[in-house]
Amino acid sequence: SASLARMKLVSLLVASSLALDASALRVAGRAAGAPTPRAAAAMREFSTKVKITAETRAPLRQARIFFVYPSTIAGASIASYVALTRIIAGVGGFRTDTNPLADAGNLFVDVAVVAGAVWALRKDLKGRAELLEEVALELEGEPSARGERDEK
Repeated sequence: SASLARMKLVSLLVASSLALDASALRVAGRAAGAPTPRAAAAMREFSTKVKITAETRAPLRQARIFFVYPSTIAGASIASYVALTRIIAGVGGFRTDTNPLADAGNLFVDVAVVAGAVWALRKDLKGRAELLEEVALELEGEPSARGERDEK
């Protein structure tokens, strides 16, 4: 009966590990610069001048979006996978040198880091889109305002 309960727990942990890995890969794929069609279309409509002006206002945003967040998500996802397999090995009785409680704490921290990086990435992407819109309005709005002054 105890071995049956262990087997059920191990199978449950393996299933949750696979689900966690699949969702982390989807998030990491999106974070690694695979833009959605809408995001790609939104990026194409801005001129180079608008993009450069937006970059000067938020200088390290592109570095965070394309390097810091994806590498953090990837690293914490790998660490969470390792922690989960250590928990499975410790609870399943496959290894006696692991401490499942400590590994559960590590898993919690790793998942929290992934969630935090995804949240920060989404916030940065939204901020970039808003800044591009703002800069585009400023740069396109100035010539029309000058034209109105000239007409008067």
